[in-house]
Amino acid sequence: MMDLGGKIHCLVILVVVITLFSPIVENSAGVNSENTMQQPLRDEFDMVLTNVTITNLTFSENEPKEGDNITIHVTVRNNRTERIENLNISLVRNNQNFTVRQVSINGTTTKTFYFYWEAEGGNQIFRANLSLEMPDGRILESEPSVKEIWVEPEPIGDVYSPILALFLVFVIIFGSAVIPSLWSSLTDRNSSREKK
Repeated sequence: MMDLGGKIHCLVILVVVITLFSPIVENSAGVNSENTMQQPLRDEFDMVLTNVTITNLTFSENEPKEGDNITIHVTVRNNRTERIENLNISLVRNNQNFTVRQVSINGTTTKTFYFYWEAEGGNQIFRANLSLEMPDGRILESEPSVKEIWVEPEPIGDVYSPILALFLVFVIIFGSAVIPSLWSSLTDRNSSREKK
């Protein structure tokens, strides 16, 4: 028969074993109390960006020229009844980060946010999207809204002066070749009429 000291020793070992293996059993069974408590919160935030969307991405000018000051309008719709804080609007131009702004938007509201840009020549592709950082560190992102715009580049130097100079040279050459022959044919006609 086991003495009292041996029973206590076995009991301590049993408690230690249960304590060590308890978190493993809970995690494998999916009944971790921390996960159970945070799950509704995660689901709630997962729903946020399906109900908050960019409805429009437009520019203040449809046919801008290089150097023009352009206002970019990003319209956001919040279909939820709750106000959303710390919502990030990110703008990317030609796959390079352009700007990020943190905003708030009331429930069941549409709001337009403005960004400013000095237009650069060529084809420009803008992408706007929404993102929200979760309490657990995850970042949720919306589907991007994409808009393409052509910006007329500045002309290289003064193009019109050389064209005008070429036109004047052509007129002078043409005039110096044609006017004498016209003059001589006119004078020949007049002299033949006088002889008759």
